[in-house]
Amino acid sequence: MIKTEDLLAFLAIAESESFSKASVKEGVQIATLSRAISRLEKQLDTTLFNRTTRKLVITEEGTAFKGYAQQAINTIEQGRQHLRSHQTEPVGKLRIDAAFAFISHQLVALLPEFRKMYPKVELELTTNDRVVDLLDNKVDVAIRIGDLQDSTLHARVLGQSPLMVVASPDYLQANGTPMNIKQLSTHTLLGFSQASHLNNWHFKHAHNPLTFELHASSGEIIKQLCVNGMGVTALSYYMIHKELEAGTLIEILPSAIQHPNRRESIQAVYYKQSALASRISLFLDFIQDKLILAP
Repeated sequence: MIKTEDLLAFLAIAESESFSKASVKEGVQIATLSRAISRLEKQLDTTLFNRTTRKLVITEEGTAFKGYAQQAINTIEQGRQHLRSHQTEPVGKLRIDAAFAFISHQLVALLPEFRKMYPKVELELTTNDRVVDLLDNKVDVAIRIGDLQDSTLHARVLGQSPLMVVASPDYLQANGTPMNIKQLSTHTLLGFSQASHLNNWHFKHAHNPLTFELHASSGEIIKQLCVNGMGVTALSYYMIHKELEAGTLIEILPSAIQHPNRRESIQAVYYKQSALASRISLFLDFIQDKLILAP
């Protein structure tokens, strides 16, 4: 395989028409230049220069090869500059996965400003309410809520979003407001159908198991059921902050939940050795302080 330094030596000598002049110009010993030309001539099986004690003349083959050598060096330099420009100005696709509620209530509002700042970054969003394998699903970075399971991933904590027990004003007016955990047994509870660990409301004190009368696979559906007066549920602040502000959901039993708990940590995960690491960090730096995770 031809070495880049041998091509550079060849071009320097061809332009200077002298080993000694090329040596001074490039700061390389004449012997080093001579060995580089010998390697090239052996690999190409041709003579690049005719040498005499008084003159150095490039051959016809050397002249033809000079154009290709210059093109190769130019291509390498263009590649180097391309990579450098990517480091200073992010370019390319960034594939992000998160629960539908997180993308809908947190990320979507932030993306117009991000796109304005970094127009050459192409975003691709996927939604999953379950944990997906990053490689199998071609995901660059995933936003995950709660404890992490995969130790091979690099994790960056984005914050904590407190879990809250909530119900709609209409529901509470019709069914009364529970004043303690025990009274929840007389209310309709909304729970998750495909992620039983999310039905742990992390109360401070021991209590009888909660009984859920209505289930859904999506946190967003559970929230909408709750807003429409279907029962009581526990959801993260990041997905209900607008409803709390508008008064369409009301927090109940505010001191009953243990904080922090295993459902409250929000983290971004990705493979640390990824070539996209700088692009991922840029995106996470951008959203970190803009997320509405806690009151």
